[in-house]
Amino acid sequence: MKDYLKDQIGSIIFFYSQMMIVIIVAQLASSFTDSGINKGDVFYMFIIVTFFLLVYHTYRYTKYRDIYRYTIDDATESAWLPNTPDYLTTQLRKHYEKQYNSYKEQVEQLHAEKKQENIFMQQWIHQMKTPLSVMRLTLEKEEHNLPVQFKQDMDEELDRIKQGLQLALYQSRLQQFERDFHVEKIGLKDLVHSIIQEYKSSFIRKRVYPKVEIDPTLHIYSDQKWLGFVLEQITANAIKYASNTNSNIVYQASVWEGAIELKITDHGIGIPKQDLKRIFDPFFTGENGRNYRESTGMGLFLAKQICDSLEHQLTVSSEVSKGTTFTIRFDPSQ
Repeated sequence: MKDYLKDQIGSIIFFYSQMMIVIIVAQLASSFTDSGINKGDVFYMFIIVTFFLLVYHTYRYTKYRDIYRYTIDDATESAWLPNTPDYLTTQLRKHYEKQYNSYKEQVEQLHAEKKQENIFMQQWIHQMKTPLSVMRLTLEKEEHNLPVQFKQDMDEELDRIKQGLQLALYQSRLQQFERDFHVEKIGLKDLVHSIIQEYKSSFIRKRVYPKVEIDPTLHIYSDQKWLGFVLEQITANAIKYASNTNSNIVYQASVWEGAIELKITDHGIGIPKQDLKRIFDPFFTGENGRNYRESTGMGLFLAKQICDSLEHQLTVSSEVSKGTTFTIRFDPSQ
């Protein structure tokens, strides 16, 4: 009712202003006949017209009541408006429904195209893994016939291609995350060892060495595939930015306030203070990324998105020239 009165306040003021004009004209007319209009007559006139004004607006409000009371409680609710009481609102309703149906068709078409694009991307990535594996096997087979530096350079490029394919694959999968994850009990030390084994050649080439300080009895609940990808991204960054330091990348787990915290610490170049707040932003490479041009700025963004979806807390601390520590916190309720 309040909204209706707000809409009608102009017409009500206009009505009473016209009423005042009529009274003034009547007073002027009566002054020529020496018989003025007394205050009782004026009051009576106001009572009568106000009564009929209330009747009119009460009737009008009952016609528009459903429209004024209509609110959308669910954003996914389909287009619907109450029955329209006049020609104007009927036209507005028809226009609204046409627009809604048009936008709905466009959104459905975009969703279909995006789904096809994701399917194609995932299939293409899996197809590219086959020639990648063949190339790696060929290099291993011909290892004794190739210069050492050439073999290392090729291994590094193949690893870079593999990491890029993984990045693209998980980026496309993330959009259907709810359909593609399975929470299970995971031995944290075993998972870390599997990641280290995956990056064994990179550790050797870059002359950095993994050090694991994790109690084998520690277990977490998470999705092994998605969490493994997060650890891969952190490990790849640690190796890249601690390259040729002959230092350790330390994987350390502890229990803090009932939660398990996994810390991955490198002793590399560190992250500038002004970049720390943005390293989880998409496509942000920062000062270090500009120096290492192969950086896409998507690895840590996806790692953060995945941890948020898995309800793990991913944080980072760093100091330039001293190193970086990524911390993943697994709450006890998980």
